[in-house]
Amino acid sequence: MRVRQRDLGLALGGGSMLGISHIGVLEVLEENGIRPGIVTGTSAGGYVAAMYAAGVSPASMRKMALEMKREDIFESNFRTGTYIRMMFRVFGDLLQLMTVMPRGILNGDRIRSHVDQCTDKKNITQAPLPLGLVAVDLNSGNRVVFTNRPPADDVSGTVIVRDIPLGLAVQASTAIPGVFEPVSFRGMLLVDGGVAEAVPVPLARQMGARTVTAVNLIERGSVVEPQGIVQVILRSASVITQQVALRDLAAADLVIHPPVVQADLGDFSHATELIDGGRRAMLEALPALHDLVR
Repeated sequence: MRVRQRDLGLALGGGSMLGISHIGVLEVLEENGIRPGIVTGTSAGGYVAAMYAAGVSPASMRKMALEMKREDIFESNFRTGTYIRMMFRVFGDLLQLMTVMPRGILNGDRIRSHVDQCTDKKNITQAPLPLGLVAVDLNSGNRVVFTNRPPADDVSGTVIVRDIPLGLAVQASTAIPGVFEPVSFRGMLLVDGGVAEAVPVPLARQMGARTVTAVNLIERGSVVEPQGIVQVILRSASVITQQVALRDLAAADLVIHPPVVQADLGDFSHATELIDGGRRAMLEALPALHDLVR
């Protein structure tokens, strides 16, 4: 079956810092005159998808990734080590202390600010390209979809949000549980969408895509043993989402697998390697994509 580009969906999966690889995929698509008609994203994939749908070019995203520093988008929820020690003295018991600690090691306010700055504070309704981002509501367990093209039919267990600033939607979709503070929005407590849909192929279908190309960043095979608490949380999230990703990818017509690079959260030193890896993976898959698209 051949499809028109406007019927082509591109689903960008989550993967923390590996999400930079998506930029290389988009670069190759643009260079070959292929522009998806629908783009969906989860977590880091949602970050890139929102920028792209709002009109930020892959070249501009590459420049941002190469110039970005950890403090540009990451901010601790703990003010100082002295503050933590003081709280420990007040509460004494470590388990009791944990009940009053923040709900995430980091807050995502700088992620929201960065997206707002790069997209001129666009609302999702103002994105020129049909866009869908995935988050999860901890209060209800529902999948939450931010989109400017709602599915034609109701989807069980899904809340559709049609009106939200892009920066806030990305902050919610990237809020890895335990790492980032959940986002409060309209009575919901939102976290990373990978809990429900690691690679949003089903969402692209629900939004009208006749064929879907997916970019999978979930680590496969052996990995480096996690050391610190953040690495443990990220690895745990990856293990949990592996089965979710397999389910999502089964519905894709074409799956791109950029190479996995060991990059800690906030480590932008691998940006060039990640982008180039995304490029190579997309170039290898280009003949198959041309077979799908006329």
